[in-house]
Amino acid sequence: MTKMLFTPVPRILKDLIMEVENGKLGLPELQRGYVWKAKQVRDLLDSMFKGYPIGYLMIWDAADSTEKSKQIGMDNKPFVSPKSLVIDGQQRLTSLFAVMRGKKIVDEKFNEKLIIISFNPLTRAFEVGDSAKKRAAEWIYDISEVFLNESRSFTYISEKVQSMAESREKAGGILTNDEKQSIQQNIMDLLSLGNFGIPTLELDGNSDEESVADIFVRVNSGGEKLGEDDFILTLISVYWQEGRQKIVEFCRNARIPKQGTTFNFLFQPSPTHIIRVAMSYGFKRPRLHYAYMLLRGRDFDNGVYSENLRIQQFDKLKAVLDKVLNVQVWKDFLKCIDAAGFVSKSLISSENALVYSYAMFLIGKFDYGMDASALRKLITKWFFMAAVTGYYTGSPETDMESDMADLRGVKSGDAFVALLEGKMEAVFTGDYFDISLPNNLANSAPRNPSWFGYCAALNVLDSRVLFSTLHTRELFSPTADGIKTALERHHLFPKAYLARIGITDDRDRNQAANFAFIEWNDNIEILDTSPAEYMIDQLVKIPTDEKERVYADHALPDGWEQMEYTDFLAKRRVLMAKVIKRAYERLM
Repeated sequence: MTKMLFTPVPRILKDLIMEVENGKLGLPELQRGYVWKAKQVRDLLDSMFKGYPIGYLMIWDAADSTEKSKQIGMDNKPFVSPKSLVIDGQQRLTSLFAVMRGKKIVDEKFNEKLIIISFNPLTRAFEVGDSAKKRAAEWIYDISEVFLNESRSFTYISEKVQSMAESREKAGGILTNDEKQSIQQNIMDLLSLGNFGIPTLELDGNSDEESVADIFVRVNSGGEKLGEDDFILTLISVYWQEGRQKIVEFCRNARIPKQGTTFNFLFQPSPTHIIRVAMSYGFKRPRLHYAYMLLRGRDFDNGVYSENLRIQQFDKLKAVLDKVLNVQVWKDFLKCIDAAGFVSKSLISSENALVYSYAMFLIGKFDYGMDASALRKLITKWFFMAAVTGYYTGSPETDMESDMADLRGVKSGDAFVALLEGKMEAVFTGDYFDISLPNNLANSAPRNPSWFGYCAALNVLDSRVLFSTLHTRELFSPTADGIKTALERHHLFPKAYLARIGITDDRDRNQAANFAFIEWNDNIEILDTSPAEYMIDQLVKIPTDEKERVYADHALPDGWEQMEYTDFLAKRRVLMAKVIKRAYERLM
């Protein structure tokens, strides 16, 4: 029989919570943010109170188990780092730890909150805490007070019984002796949940992360795959909790409108995004599989893991994150994305393009000390190319790994510029704009990178919205929307009109080349008439001396409204590609 990679070990909840508190058992956010609802926690406690099984925990002995004293100024836990990590069952153990110790959790949206579960010691009922429970004398509003008063449980229970008796007397009744005994027993039963048995599967400490991830997927009913980013975030939580908090704070602030923070309308990064940036920029390891082993302290020459090497790599990570999480650096990078015409989150089809372009920005700024203006121009073009072509879409880690390999021989800022310029020229060839790009526009996918590139090109060229005096950049802005979306995607050949002439397949009617952006009230005016009909009225809105420029920006062939639909699509795709090329040349 093959050697077992796990050992079944019976545990009780009280001991698990104590190990979390003293640092022996790590409870990091391995499975991303806390996602349970308060009702789920209530149901979990109710099941335990009734003696039902609640499943097992999977624990991995993956860290240095040596007991050491913390240095002065650090948390006074007896373990410098956890002996074991919770791999499966984190949500359950986090829930129980939070409600029994009155600790806040951080949800998937980076909000801190308390989970309040109330208990009725007369009816033995659990409910989610609310204002009514807080006012009601017959309820224990927050059960954490029971567990936090365990050392004085006799006094606490006596005080609770007395409080309930006084409340009953005020209401004109009497708390009977039988009820008093029930209250005492039920609170004791609640307190005894600390002795609830929870089976654990302890994985061999020599198991590698691939085996642990595979075991998790095979036994976890949710089937959520763990990736190297999960393990890296776990390591940071274990060995440098302050660093994990910095990452979370950076990501949280990007979502909350506040001046002077990372908030923006373009990109709200996750901790995983930040890890990818840090590993790519600071360690030149876009493949998180290798980045994880590096942070564990692996020597890639001999394959041996070293505690000293792990400490060195974490010291380097700290310096790297200081730059990655610098608010001003972050804002300067976002200016590049705006300059590339991607002024709205709705135009960005690949977050990987943002992640790896930010890594390139950091490399240019800190590794090669590039001038700010030259760097902004370079990264603006780089992101435009990456976004339009889907450069980081297929195998992003592989592509970035190749870019990092090419950087190994680069010694100066000029050489860095030359390398990226050469890569862009290799992608943006004449054949790309004449053949590949028009072909890429021949589809109806709602998140087509080529279509988004055309929209961004309109912003770069400072084009006006079709049939309007306003510019596309103004109306693409997230602040432009009111009750209605400021900018509407309009079918140049309306769908109902196409249906009337026998074109009913949405894959044909929703071709990218059949769309143009107009103001929403113009869309109402046009309705479902043919282009030849509605253009009679709409052409009046375009000054004669501006028609040629408007048609060029919006890739409209002269006399397009009279064309056969398929001919129109073919010609417009070619013109759209020319608009994108013209915008790229504007950035040069």
